Amino acid sequence: MNHIYLANALVTDTVGRMLAVRKKNSKYFQMVGGKIDGKEEALETLRREFLEEINIDINFHRVKFLGKHETTAVNEENTRVHANVFHVQLNSLEMLKIASEIEEMAWLTKDNYKEFQLAHLLEEFSLPIWLNL
Repeated sequence: MNHIYLANALVTDTVGRMLAVRKKNSKYFQMVGGKIDGKEEALETLRREFLEEINIDINFHRVKFLGKHETTAVNEENTRVHANVFHVQLNSLEMLKIASEIEEMAWLTKDNYKEFQLAHLLEEFSLPIWLNL
């Protein structure tokens, strides 16, 4: 069994929608974030991944640690993900644009979220939190 250590975020906007991204060659929508490199702190990884994936500097937005969660990876066989999950509430979408390995992004609402195929980490951990915000 392989293990991946991640920093990810439940991302919301000012009206309560949740942002999900789909990486190239994947059918699953997931949270913004990624693998912790070497000795990086989880928050450092999150900041780097936000800049790489959606051109957002989290230092200008509200960030709160939500907790840790472990589940099965959706894009890598025989792999468990161990994630530090944060909530990032974006106060502006002005700089938001997808980049790097992101194929598509979607704003989920409480009316449309069931239309998306969600990665386990998002579905098991962040979705219940977001539905109760």
